[in-house]
Amino acid sequence: MQHSKIINGIDIGSSKVTTIIGQYFETEDRFNIIAVASSPALGFRKSQIINLEQAIDTITKSVESAERMAGMQIKEAHISLAAAHIQSLNSKGVVAVSNPKGEIVANDVDRVIEAAKAITLPSGKEIIHIIPRVFTVDGQEGVVDPIGMNGVRLEVETNIIVASAPALRNLEKCLNEVGVNPQSLVYAGLSTATIALTDTEKELGVALIDIGGTTTSITIFNESSPCYAAVLPVGATNVTNDLAIGLRFSLDDAEKIKLKLTKFLENKNYEDEIDLSHFGIESDQRKLSLQTAVNGIIKPRLEEIFSLIDQEIDNSGYKSLIPAGIVMTGGGALTIMAKEVCSNTIPLPLRIAIPPKIGGLVDEILNPAFTSSVGLLMYGFNQEKKGKTTSSSHKSKAKVSVGSLFGRFKDLIEPLLP
Repeated sequence: MQHSKIINGIDIGSSKVTTIIGQYFETEDRFNIIAVASSPALGFRKSQIINLEQAIDTITKSVESAERMAGMQIKEAHISLAAAHIQSLNSKGVVAVSNPKGEIVANDVDRVIEAAKAITLPSGKEIIHIIPRVFTVDGQEGVVDPIGMNGVRLEVETNIIVASAPALRNLEKCLNEVGVNPQSLVYAGLSTATIALTDTEKELGVALIDIGGTTTSITIFNESSPCYAAVLPVGATNVTNDLAIGLRFSLDDAEKIKLKLTKFLENKNYEDEIDLSHFGIESDQRKLSLQTAVNGIIKPRLEEIFSLIDQEIDNSGYKSLIPAGIVMTGGGALTIMAKEVCSNTIPLPLRIAIPPKIGGLVDEILNPAFTSSVGLLMYGFNQEKKGKTTSSSHKSKAKVSVGSLFGRFKDLIEPLLP
């Protein structure tokens, strides 16, 4: 009998909530994705809960769809989010080595990291990640792993990622109602980097730009570790809204146009006016001017979004330390002209990241819109291998409410009733 391990992830995106289930076969060292299900993020705005009941319903639909696809129940999962309340801080810690002989042990590393946490947090914030970047032993800088070395004074530089405490409590309340125990809570920029970035890019210095529906996360890596993170409250939906207003279409029709325009521009012999039936749209307007849609509406909005991203990278102070350039992913990377406008606005090397070819549901997820979800799965797998999984509710098991159990029971038996 094959030994296998199940890893679950729930990616709280700004436009959709995606539940993903993976299965790792230990004897073959093989990973399969066995279920992926997404639900529109109703009850959320820019990845933050604005309607608790709707948010619970959204997560429930996503989880239950994945459960039906995989044929198993999800009791615990790794959770990722990228909301505008997430911030990044850099902090240093210093301790004296406790061993009389001067040899640094794991306890010294734990103490110096704990010392780095002794900072004044912004009001209403709590730490979700503290990431050691580099250690210094008695003035010797650039130490990656100090354990076993000899010294008197141990220092560490860390990157601390904080989030809104009330927002996290609301998310935990939703997960409790759904009956899912959060194994870990991760900033989506970190989990996405697991598969979107190469080791060389992280070492040289790179900015990972994940463009979602209504938010864009920016995560900067240098010397193989994150040094800056920010989430901007803009995304690909801003382009859709502009198209809907400028062309006087519904949001659904504007989204169809935005995603299908690329294939027309790939044909060098295209005419400026395209029949709307090619987009699956029925309208009295009949024709669409590509020049108006692309150069008049989409391009100016993209220029504005990438200018904001460029300004944020500038403000971080790390723009000169990212020679590997920009790695762009997320559903917004599929927007027509996104790559060209980004290159013109931010004069750095650029590539688009997509999920790697993992076994299972390959065709469904091989596009930038699912990089974050697949990255979460691999991040969770790596954390479980290291034995670092903790509950985001202070290691307490989430309790399933009676209402949640009754709701699920009712959903199961309702189709069987006459």
